[in-house]
Amino acid sequence: MRAETEVAIRAVSLAMQRADAREGADNVDSKGGIDIVTATDVICEDAIRAELTDAFAEYPIVGEERGGEAVEDRPYWLVDPICGTRPYASNIPMYCTNIALVENGRVTAAAVAIGGSGEVMYAEKGGGAWLRTKQGDRPITPSEESNTLWIGTHTEHGANVTRNAMLLKRWYIMQAPTSLGYPYLAAGRISGLIHMSPKLSSVHTAAGCFLAEEAGAVVTDVETGQPWRIGNAMYLLAATPILHKELMELVGGSA
Repeated sequence: MRAETEVAIRAVSLAMQRADAREGADNVDSKGGIDIVTATDVICEDAIRAELTDAFAEYPIVGEERGGEAVEDRPYWLVDPICGTRPYASNIPMYCTNIALVENGRVTAAAVAIGGSGEVMYAEKGGGAWLRTKQGDRPITPSEESNTLWIGTHTEHGANVTRNAMLLKRWYIMQAPTSLGYPYLAAGRISGLIHMSPKLSSVHTAAGCFLAEEAGAVVTDVETGQPWRIGNAMYLLAATPILHKELMELVGGSA
């Protein structure tokens, strides 16, 4: 395993320990509209930054709360300390911590810690995706058996997709303001994911997209069906190519 992957795993684990302890969880501020931040978000990002910088001082960090900028021709980290701050602030265990390493414009390693579970999922380029628990590490793969579709949207088109998916009576529909669905798809816990939020930042999604791709899922831009890239804001993930085609038709037929 690469040293970068190891430090990403360590950093998300340390951050999640702080998040699960709920230090600062009751200190909630508005970021505008319905977007909020807790003191814990900042505590977790600072812990992550300290761990990553100690190991790779030359790698810039772009974080959800502290910001930062990538530097041309240098690897950099994308950090989302708590994705799912609204559930977290309400003490609902539907949140995660995301770290992705970007090299030459592509994610090459990532780790995601799952809130309240003690689980960490991780991957590095060409090495598949893995789940780490107290019992050890094991590979994870996507599955279509759950018939569960996760939809995240802030658009009229997305609302139509959600409505049409419900009317099909083919899917269990899940929705929550968090990127938790991405690692869940990688691990086979849900079958598909449609995310249609045009302003979505890669700090939220890059790690999960990479995990799902390395696990064997189909991960594309939701509008074009082309392979996902850093900077995309809307994604379609599916456990199998056949399911991906079905979901693309659902999206297209709901326009």
